[in-house]
Amino acid sequence: MNKKLFALLLIPLLVSSCTPRSGGGGSQSSSSSEDEGEIIDVDPDEYGEWAKTWSQDGHLYFHYNRGDKKGYSNYCLWLWQYEPESLEGALWGFSADVHVSDKLTLRPMTTSFMTYEDVGKSSEGSGTFIDNYGIIFDVDLHASNLVGGKSGQPTTYEGATSLGFLLPRQDSMSGLTNWTSDGGREIYIEDVDDQSNWMALQGGGKALHVFVATGALDEYTFLPGEGEAEVKTNPIDEDTTGQYSSAVDTKYTNTLGNSSTAASFKELGVGYQVFVASFRRSNSEGKYGDLRGVIQALDEGFFDDLNVDVIWLTPIQKSDSYHGYDISDYYQVDKRFGTIEDYQELLYKAHNPGYNANRTRKIRVLMDLVLNHTSKSNKWFINSQWGVQEGGIKWRDVYTWKYENEYIDKWNGVTQSYDRITVKEDAESSNPSWYRDGESHYYYYGKFGSGMPEINYLNENTRKLVIDMAKYWMSFGLDGFRLDAVKHIFMRDECYQQGDVIIPDTGSKTSYNTDTGKTETRGFDYSSNVTKNVMWWKEFAHGVKNSYPDCFLVGENFDGWGTRTAPYYQALDSQFSFSHYYHIPAYLWAGGHAGSFKTQAAESYDTYASSSMFNLGDTGISVQGGGRSDFIDGAFTSNHDVMRAINQANGTGTAAGTTALNKVTGTAEQINKAKIHAAVTIFDQGISWIYYGDELGMSSNTDKHNDQDHYPEIGENNIDIWYRQPYLWHSESSRPNYKSGEFRFELDDYNKTLADYEAQKADANSMYSFYKELTRIKGLYPSSAKIEYHETTGDNTLVIKVTGIGKSLAIFINVGRTGESYSMNPSFVLGKSAVNVAALNGAPSTVGGDIGATPYGISVWQAE
Repeated sequence: MNKKLFALLLIPLLVSSCTPRSGGGGSQSSSSSEDEGEIIDVDPDEYGEWAKTWSQDGHLYFHYNRGDKKGYSNYCLWLWQYEPESLEGALWGFSADVHVSDKLTLRPMTTSFMTYEDVGKSSEGSGTFIDNYGIIFDVDLHASNLVGGKSGQPTTYEGATSLGFLLPRQDSMSGLTNWTSDGGREIYIEDVDDQSNWMALQGGGKALHVFVATGALDEYTFLPGEGEAEVKTNPIDEDTTGQYSSAVDTKYTNTLGNSSTAASFKELGVGYQVFVASFRRSNSEGKYGDLRGVIQALDEGFFDDLNVDVIWLTPIQKSDSYHGYDISDYYQVDKRFGTIEDYQELLYKAHNPGYNANRTRKIRVLMDLVLNHTSKSNKWFINSQWGVQEGGIKWRDVYTWKYENEYIDKWNGVTQSYDRITVKEDAESSNPSWYRDGESHYYYYGKFGSGMPEINYLNENTRKLVIDMAKYWMSFGLDGFRLDAVKHIFMRDECYQQGDVIIPDTGSKTSYNTDTGKTETRGFDYSSNVTKNVMWWKEFAHGVKNSYPDCFLVGENFDGWGTRTAPYYQALDSQFSFSHYYHIPAYLWAGGHAGSFKTQAAESYDTYASSSMFNLGDTGISVQGGGRSDFIDGAFTSNHDVMRAINQANGTGTAAGTTALNKVTGTAEQINKAKIHAAVTIFDQGISWIYYGDELGMSSNTDKHNDQDHYPEIGENNIDIWYRQPYLWHSESSRPNYKSGEFRFELDDYNKTLADYEAQKADANSMYSFYKELTRIKGLYPSSAKIEYHETTGDNTLVIKVTGIGKSLAIFINVGRTGESYSMNPSFVLGKSAVNVAALNGAPSTVGGDIGATPYGISVWQAE
């Protein structure tokens, strides 16, 4: 998962001050001092009939009860549509200053709560009305003039089936720290569209009443119960002793041996990443891609036609976000994506091709598993917040908690060293990793952001919980997991013991901060604890494979250097080769030449298969190598966290790295470079992964936002939406069409002109047909095959030799330069005579043919 993913738009984290603006319905009187009066007692049995006299059609009346705590004037309501689309929230009852900067202003729809007059009780008092169910926010769910509380862009509640809300403290909304809210997390009101939850009004129409109480916000009701709504107090919130810091296994060790890879995966060659939300929707009334959409593609033979051996599905478990990388329930399929029955059907059909004439091959399925962190609405985290002890588990210890005065190490970019500061000081800094839990004195660790608290793996029960959960999904017949963020399980600033090997990753970045409206330079520290990370992944691998020995584990280790990823092969069957992704265009087009391409191969997994120690650059630090020879490489065309293949292939840079092109226009050279990028990727050893849409030549242009002229300035932290555009099915009804916050996932200008899948499938000269031919060739050798790059005297030809299979291959690739002859001699490369099995882009197919005269040509030969 990319570090940028923590910038979720559903909940603004940093905001600040000036004069409020009113609008959008409801009373506009001040709430600053009038909410401390007496509480009016309304009989619950009479509440419904009384509420009907003042409720309006289509309005939500949000009743917020703080009981004896009161202090209502310091709270407001942030409310957003969560489903079917995750839209930006609007601000209600916000009476504080709203100006953050000349670029960012909070925009409240109302500045107060409902008054005595609003509820027909003007004869009994004035100002804010408070009864035994608290104060009331009036929200017109059908209003057409709603604006996003932070962006000012239009938002809506129309068609909402679920609403999310926060009750933040206004005195925390200064723009300097993260918002502090009652309960410390977002809550979701489900079944908003269920008419039985709505109150029928006397004059016709319906209104929705929601009753919540502090300490029990997720126990909301749609009707008043018997007696007052119960206010609960979490003892941890009021604790000042520090006794609720999470316990850790300070001497966590693991002596398990290396894992082995299932033989069945050594015969595979082509993988395909499905970004579920954007791939295909089965129902035109839905917004997101779903599992039934994947099943439809499977039924039609989509994956078979592209010679795919294994599918990787991005997270399908219940989540708070469209991308799924913040799990709220590890044991449920998110209803946006389907049901557990859909999941089972997908597995059955993938494994059993005989049910359909379109199907020709067995396809394995990998499920994305996000284990570094969860959503704050995950029951595990809620239990941890409340210190629940049940089933032999102290849930407080399942996450990482510290009391406000406990110290941590924080990287100082100025002194290039670590400072000892408190977690409270870190939370109040411009780049925190620790966040205050609601109004308590405790802070939790969240490297990816405040909405993603990190699991505490220095706890034996935590490790058992996670392994048992993984085995639950394997029990359905799953083939394995794509493991997210494998190097982030233990970070340097999260956990460090003397002797742990730390891979340093520190620096600073200047970027526009969407929360403060300012351009800021902030330090970062993503230094990882490789010692403890490898121990955990070995324990996980053994724990799952003891029950499911054929389980395949491929890790996402977002690092371009082989020495940094080498130790993880002790536990994982495969890792995605970021080195390959970044180095291909750098060596082929940015100052290197094809003949020296084997320098790139030095960064491939094969170098680190041994148990040797490897130096980490000039750091003076050494790390242990993989220590096994049966793991599988994982080259990929692109993925959901990086620029698409055609953008990356046309970037600029040096042999040390490439800056992707952010505006592809589709010139012949751009398309040909993308083809060569695909060929070198797919012809690599191991399983080569195609990111959905790369086979169509889809772009991820980020030069323009189609809705806002000022993008990407305000959207810099959400730039990756352009890597996740809807797949180009011919039918518009099959294309996902959803939003996250203020941003819609739509096609960029180039993709709007690109031929769709059905058209490209019928065109022998299309990018799709080219990819199909590449995957056919890759099918000639399994992932266990070995490749080597041959030196050439010229700059324009790359020669790949494939061995370790029945009939070796020689592949000649012209990387696009002209003017240098290169006479093909496959017999010299292979040591025996050979026949031509493919000639692409006009390449010669005869021995002695001049591949140097055919820019971007590819000729493939097989030993006789």
